[in-house]
Amino acid sequence: MKKFIFFILLSCNTLLIKAQQDPQFSQNMFNILSVNPAFAGADKDIFVSAINRQQWVGFENAPVTTVFNISTPVTFMGTDHGIGLTILSDKLGFEKNTGIRFSYAYQRKTGEGSLNIGFSFGFQNNSLKGEWFVPDGDGFSTPDDDLGSSSVDDSKMVFDLGLGIYYKTDNFYVGTSVSHLNKPNIGYNENIETYLARHYYAMAGYRYELNESWEILPSVFYKTDAVVSQFDLNTNIRYNKKIWGGVSYRVDDAIVGMLGVLFNNGIQIGYAYDISTSKIARGSHEFLLAYRFSTKLEKRNQKYKSIRFL
Repeated sequence: MKKFIFFILLSCNTLLIKAQQDPQFSQNMFNILSVNPAFAGADKDIFVSAINRQQWVGFENAPVTTVFNISTPVTFMGTDHGIGLTILSDKLGFEKNTGIRFSYAYQRKTGEGSLNIGFSFGFQNNSLKGEWFVPDGDGFSTPDDDLGSSSVDDSKMVFDLGLGIYYKTDNFYVGTSVSHLNKPNIGYNENIETYLARHYYAMAGYRYELNESWEILPSVFYKTDAVVSQFDLNTNIRYNKKIWGGVSYRVDDAIVGMLGVLFNNGIQIGYAYDISTSKIARGSHEFLLAYRFSTKLEKRNQKYKSIRFL
């Protein structure tokens, strides 16, 4: 029964793949580089992070997504820049997508903050297993019956482009970006053309200090391909810039609980659990591991500045 329900979910999700290929994350406030190249170097330190998301817990072959990011600021000829690298692995049943992207951002001080303009380029490899589970009964077709698939493994690599703008101050950030700018064709079959739809992103966040120890970090995240949208409303409460917890509401999809801690050595860990509002889908786990090489370490008390608001 689980396999049958998962097949129905996967079939619905496969229909959405043509319109919504980019994976979703709950801890999106810590994963900006993967969707906005202008974020490269914005932390002013070398920052490394990895997020693993396990969706629909309990279903066999449920989606599993892992993203790795690294970014650093650089100075060249008296001007500030940022460079970054993103590696993504996204498994969805019989389909696996792997991508690598390089990001560059030009940084210019504007008012109390920095305005960053960036672009990304890279490659994405989509692979499809020809042998996959098909429920018995009328109405279900095998891969050989589908013009867009076959009984053998298929794969295709495409070139991918993205653009972004990101502005940040000590207490505020806002950005917008577009991925798959060139709409690469990922169709496995020459008779059917399937394109990576352009995805448009918008994100913003604010840091409000309650006192010396407590602060509130509200943020919003929006993603759309002009067909399907994702809208997250997030609120985290942080204590002594080290420990935080919060909730997020993804409209018409899930309620998320988040926890995290930043250690004195620069290591950061986080966890999020999605409680799906769907009666069919299960919950999802998401794990965050990050590390920063701080260039502004305070020798006296060995404190690291916040990775989100410097």
